[in-house]
Amino acid sequence: MNHEIIVEATLELKDVQEVNLFFTRTSRLMLAVVFFLMVIGIVLLVDENRTGMEFMIAFLLDVLLSVILWFAYGWSIRRKSVKAFFSDRLMRQRHTFAFSESGFRYASESESAKVRWSDIYEVRESRNLFLILLSTSRTFIVPKDGFATEQDRVQFRGIVESNVKTSRFHWRREATNSKS
Repeated sequence: MNHEIIVEATLELKDVQEVNLFFTRTSRLMLAVVFFLMVIGIVLLVDENRTGMEFMIAFLLDVLLSVILWFAYGWSIRRKSVKAFFSDRLMRQRHTFAFSESGFRYASESESAKVRWSDIYEVRESRNLFLILLSTSRTFIVPKDGFATEQDRVQFRGIVESNVKTSRFHWRREATNSKS
């Protein structure tokens, strides 16, 4: 199959925020869990003679504070994304991708590249994006709405699945279930 799938897209702020929230979700969860456990530990150490009701109130307040911490960290990530998006002119240019069995071509006003699938570190999927990682610190962001049709998205997944090691691509559960 030598068919190319062409994707043209201009990244928007919401795309950058989604990427940053996607890649920080584990650290945000770990922070909230560690905070929760530390506070509960301190509550138990400070006064061993708490009644069941006092402990339940402390527990619920700890849950509430952990949830607030989760959302505050997410809000901070969104704010940092705004600064990153508006300071990076290359990111805001129109991008064209041409995906095929051999790899993909990428072009914008300022740069272009040709990448073989064997050079890909990982391919991930978020709610609205495909993320093609060249390394743990370099990612091509491909908005799903840049594909002309749903069939093109399905073909893109097929190209990735046939050219990238199974352990190196991760689709959203809804995407894999909808193919069945």
